[in-house]
Amino acid sequence: MQYDIQDRRKVYSILGSEGIEIPRYAVLDRDSLDPKHHELVESEDHVEVNGVTFNKPFVEKPVSAEDHNIYIYYPTSAGGGSQRLFRKIGSRSSVYSPESRVRKTGSFIYEDFMPTDGTDVKVYTVGPDYAHAEARKSPALDGKVERDREGKEIRYPVILSNAEKLISRKVCLAFKQAVCGFDLLRANGKSFVCDVNGFSFGAGTNTAHTVVGAIST
Repeated sequence: MQYDIQDRRKVYSILGSEGIEIPRYAVLDRDSLDPKHHELVESEDHVEVNGVTFNKPFVEKPVSAEDHNIYIYYPTSAGGGSQRLFRKIGSRSSVYSPESRVRKTGSFIYEDFMPTDGTDVKVYTVGPDYAHAEARKSPALDGKVERDREGKEIRYPVILSNAEKLISRKVCLAFKQAVCGFDLLRANGKSFVCDVNGFSFGAGTNTAHTVVGAIST
């Protein structure tokens, strides 16, 4: 299943088949020999992907989960351009670009931008019956990483709702990972899974200590 986790197309397909809420999305698969899988019509404030329309703001994700260059495109009414997310480099996790056109090479998932309160929720499961959650400042805001005096990214403990605990259980079982991490977006009164990472956190973090403690008990 680690191979499936590395492909966002498979991740979203598995989440959908398990009835787990995910953002509305479409796959632009330029690797496919079928031209129906890579039809893209771009306008100033929206794109049409294989017949599915996404109005800005929308999200563009590489199909490879190892590629963290995720772009968010803004409408002209908000100034246009795009926020370009990437794996943290020093104190930055994203930068703004005036470029409003989507990428023309590679395969991508396009999905609705989910309006959260400016935080992302990271959930870690140890088996289907234990989940630990933390919130961090969303990289989509200004791209500046909040760090403490020791240089670690600041995260806050989060209490999961009963519905979110059920989601955690479903994700753990669906991807058959004893220890599994995934990203949760709280938007419009619902919780959506937007990424599954498997065992991805560092051994020096508070999260790792919490999860290792859960394993030992």
